[in-house]
Amino acid sequence: MHSVIYPLVNSPVPNDLELAIPGSIPFFNVLIVIALIAHLIFVNIVVAGAVYTVWNEVKAIRKKDPVIDRLAYQIATQVTIHKSIAVVLGVAPLLVISTIYTQYFYPSTILIGKMWLALIPLLIIAFLLLYVYKFTWEKWSHRKAVHLSFGIAGTGILLFLPLVFISNATSMLNPQMWEGSRGFFHSLFYYPTIWQKYFHFMSASFTVMGMYMYWWGRKKSLKHSDPVYTEMKNFGKKSAFLFALLQLLAGPILLLSLDSQVRSSFLGGSLFHSALLVTAAILAVIWIAMLLQLIRHESKRLFVSSLALLLVIMGLMGWIRGEVRGLYLAPYMDESPRTVHTVK
Repeated sequence: MHSVIYPLVNSPVPNDLELAIPGSIPFFNVLIVIALIAHLIFVNIVVAGAVYTVWNEVKAIRKKDPVIDRLAYQIATQVTIHKSIAVVLGVAPLLVISTIYTQYFYPSTILIGKMWLALIPLLIIAFLLLYVYKFTWEKWSHRKAVHLSFGIAGTGILLFLPLVFISNATSMLNPQMWEGSRGFFHSLFYYPTIWQKYFHFMSASFTVMGMYMYWWGRKKSLKHSDPVYTEMKNFGKKSAFLFALLQLLAGPILLLSLDSQVRSSFLGGSLFHSALLVTAAILAVIWIAMLLQLIRHESKRLFVSSLALLLVIMGLMGWIRGEVRGLYLAPYMDESPRTVHTVK
């Protein structure tokens, strides 16, 4: 485990730009939490939705079940709708993080520069593959192997892309490791928290997608008696519950992978940080209990309450993520403070 303490006289962090940050740091800290939550909700739906589309099509082929096949098609439709929103909403958090963490974000981006530049063509390829997958659903209904290959290829790229963002965000917090970094693929096994963060992100994605599927299926089933919407609703609430349970495992694994000094702040070293973590954990347990009740007794009120609580938990997790960034970078910020006022 690497320590955040670094001999600052040899700090690899470059001097900040003389261009002052256009606003207060607390304002941007709040803005980045809100912007990230909005972005991640749609990313979660797209990534997990693509997986669920392929999963359900394979299931439909094996069982020769037309209802599940139509469920897969409905999910594919939702993925194509939400992917553009996910991309657009990603601009704001990217701009904010590059503004308030300029000295850290740009070097970490340069270290994985080739893969960072490959993001756009990879996204385009993934979206094109998923377009072909969705719009040939009927036409290639008798060529399922060919059809599935497009879905699997597009989904595979979507499952890969979060690693690029996670790698950059993790590298940003570890300037003392930049010298030993050897590009993107090396960084996947070089930085200590990459896969733990990926595990946490993926379990959250399937949880959010489950909540979305339940909402969409319930809404449609109130107006239509089509069994595909009932299937979507039932599949969604079970997925949300199961992956929420998995997050109870993913969260502690991620916490234990953090730098020892950062981790200790959340495990009693700091009353404020410990209180944040305990509050989030208690609310998460209450939320999971609500999801279990939702499986047993369907209720609009219960769903709305669980959705509201999920947003509160996401806000707390975003806050905690900001505190973690602050703890990791504190020694460097003391040495090379950010430019918050215009230099005269």
